[in-house]
Amino acid sequence: MKLLNLLLEDVEIPFEGGCQITIVNTDGDNITVDCEVPISDEEKMTGLMFRDSLDDNSGMFYDNVDGGFWMKNVKFPIEMIFIENDTIVDIKNGKEFDETTIYPPENTTSNLEVNKGFTEKNNINIGNKIYKS
Repeated sequence: MKLLNLLLEDVEIPFEGGCQITIVNTDGDNITVDCEVPISDEEKMTGLMFRDSLDDNSGMFYDNVDGGFWMKNVKFPIEMIFIENDTIVDIKNGKEFDETTIYPPENTTSNLEVNKGFTEKNNINIGNKIYKS
């Protein structure tokens, strides 16, 4: 815990890096998500920890997926939308404070984390296209 506290001293929340993600849902509608993008190793390790919530249509976008994710110190449930190139390949739920590692499918290139229920509410499914700007 001491190491994490030291790392968090140097990490500003929200992160400075950002992007906008557009998802073309199953109905053909464009759904826009304003995202923070963790850049440094410290930001990637911190992710959504210690926050109370995400705003609607907000998320965290990981450009490069090179391992699993966990929900330690994340206070609210989320959905992890795993992407290969520009296509959704899997959607997994993350439970608050769960330390079980959630692994992406092979060849996953990125991960978009949003509030739980976001994909159902917006009719977002595996196979939908995603565009980053």
